[in-house]
Amino acid sequence: MMLDITVQENSFKGMASRGRFGVHYFPNTTHYQSADLLTWLPKLQAMGAHWVVLHATAERAIPEDFIRSLVQAGIEPVLHFQLELDGAADADALQGLFEAYAKWGVRYAVLFDKPNLRSQWPATGWTQRGLVPRFLELFTPLANAAIEAGLTPVFPPLEPGGDYWDTAFVRGALEALDQRGEEMLLANLALGAYAWVGEKGLNWGEGGPERWPATLPYSTPENSQDQRGFRIFDWYNAVSLAAIGRTLPMILVATGSQPHGQADRAITQQLIETLKGADLPGNVVAAGLWLLAADADSPEAGQAWFDMDGMPNAIADAALEPGRMAAHSFPTLEAEAAYEPEAFVPHSEAVSHAMPAAKFAASVPGTPRSIRHYLLLPEATWPLQEAAAFIAQHQPTIGFSLAEAMLAQRVTLAGGLQAFSDATLRELIQAGCQVENLPAAA
Repeated sequence: MMLDITVQENSFKGMASRGRFGVHYFPNTTHYQSADLLTWLPKLQAMGAHWVVLHATAERAIPEDFIRSLVQAGIEPVLHFQLELDGAADADALQGLFEAYAKWGVRYAVLFDKPNLRSQWPATGWTQRGLVPRFLELFTPLANAAIEAGLTPVFPPLEPGGDYWDTAFVRGALEALDQRGEEMLLANLALGAYAWVGEKGLNWGEGGPERWPATLPYSTPENSQDQRGFRIFDWYNAVSLAAIGRTLPMILVATGSQPHGQADRAITQQLIETLKGADLPGNVVAAGLWLLAADADSPEAGQAWFDMDGMPNAIADAALEPGRMAAHSFPTLEAEAAYEPEAFVPHSEAVSHAMPAAKFAASVPGTPRSIRHYLLLPEATWPLQEAAAFIAQHQPTIGFSLAEAMLAQRVTLAGGLQAFSDATLRELIQAGCQVENLPAAA
């Protein structure tokens, strides 16, 4: 009997309306400060990203300001909790963390990572006999705690293929949850997946088991194809339909070239076009393309789209919408070297030290951003000659009032990040300003 793998589009109507295209942030948890947000939020906006996958821990929360700023910018965070499979993660302990994230605007929490790999389990924890039920003993309490807090739990992405074949693992887990009567969990569950590409191309495995019926767990005949590629969602949809009679929302946690290999510009561009198109199943809610950035000494640095200074490589160029990066960048003092200090002639509205914010707000009736560009000085006595070239070209409004700066569409920080407090950066970002950094002259 042929398996009907038609996706229930109506069940997910509107889920992908915001766009599926997203980016996987750093492969660690050390870049969640205000300065990081100042560097990377404009990049995400320039790429047109609607989602960002963030690594999260059970020990401490990602800062509220970081999460809220992403949400306010229209970029939805997906939190990936890469928890240990030793049973240490306690639902009661995580409940408060889940509730805080839900309050800040988070909707999706991915719980665990690659439990179908031997290397993910404690030395005495791995055995294929009873592996799926033992994993569910860890997963189910946390997933129900996430639901109670207002989050959608995401079944962890599995290693495609893996030591325990991933499609068999997913099917066994869904059937077990159904048999145990976990109706609320199944009604609120999403599936995570690693939609890698490697050298197979984007169409590898398209159509799932209905098209490639000879493929079985641990066995892919020479003239057949399997789930180990971008079209992994076709196979997981078939598994879900067979196990519980319906498909589930799906989040592609790390999408693109296999993390163990080098990303390819042409493939990345095809992926972006595919994700922004309308030809994918409606239950594929989001995809975080691998990888925005990584520390220089990280094993993943060679796969990152940007270096640690925020400079794009050829892969990132493929992801940037024409003209958008320019709108989120600004010239450095070095780039402005052609402008001599004596060329500076103040704009008629340039110096605004004493002008009240209310007057700025009224300057363009009906417009919430009444200032086009504001150069925020750390103090009234800051030497303007250090930014003379920048001022001559951009003619910003100049002042040292945070309240006035918050009314601007674009804010440039004179003197660099070190001249301003984290609180100031948070205020500007949460006000929706496009914040830029003009370092002090050497």
